[in-house]
Amino acid sequence: MQILGICGSLRKGSLNMVALRACQELVPQGMTLRITRIDDIPLFNQDVFDAGIPEPAKRLRAEIIEADGVLIASPEYNFSLSAALKNAIDWASRPPNQSWQDKPV
Repeated sequence: MQILGICGSLRKGSLNMVALRACQELVPQGMTLRITRIDDIPLFNQDVFDAGIPEPAKRLRAEIIEADGVLIASPEYNFSLSAALKNAIDWASRPPNQSWQDKPV
């Protein structure tokens, strides 16, 4: 079973990333946790999407599709998720091939 880890914080010293790395060491036998990056994904813009999905967003979409599940570690910002994580979710959730469909998160 392959799990994709996404950290919602872009900070170099992010405790959420520390938590994801700890999870990599604690996953049960037969499971892997691969952590992806979201800091290179541009801000979502429907015009850009329509002209052609940028490579970093394509990569994230493919990684989510390939994974059996997704583990997110993210700080809370103003009673919500971080802007970086929301942006990544926006890129990955647009049709066609909605990458989050039926994906345990």
